[in-house]
Amino acid sequence: MKFSLESIKISIAGAKLSHLVQKDKIWDHGSMTEQARIIFYLVHKSKSNANMDSLKKCVTDSCFVQLENEMYNDDNTFWKNENPVIRELAIIEVSSGKTNRPDMFTAIIRGYWRKGDEAPGNIGTAKFCMHWSFVRQGEWWLLNSIKPSTSIF
Repeated sequence: MKFSLESIKISIAGAKLSHLVQKDKIWDHGSMTEQARIIFYLVHKSKSNANMDSLKKCVTDSCFVQLENEMYNDDNTFWKNENPVIRELAIIEVSSGKTNRPDMFTAIIRGYWRKGDEAPGNIGTAKFCMHWSFVRQGEWWLLNSIKPSTSIF
């Protein structure tokens, strides 16, 4: 196993998750990672089709505005005409809610963009690494923000 700051964060988040899941089932690690994966592909599909309506139920209002602004920015070709492949998705931070903030978690998503004409086994040259933050709303996790990672791929 490679020793890194990310692996330490993943271990700490895992320890916190095992404690939190005893109190509330929404903290289930598998459900959280699967929801992050589903929302990632939904965001990509919505942005590549230029139809953001399907995102309203799974993102916060501030995140929706951020995604809309990015979609209409002509300089942003990050989401266009590519097929994303997630190589790694890990929860790196969890935080139970306090009186002035909701339950939250942050996932790191690493992968690459595969061009449509490449063979499925080929790894594309355009790699990505992002931090996605989620907040709890009732019994659901909503995407709250997307930030590029500062870590090395």
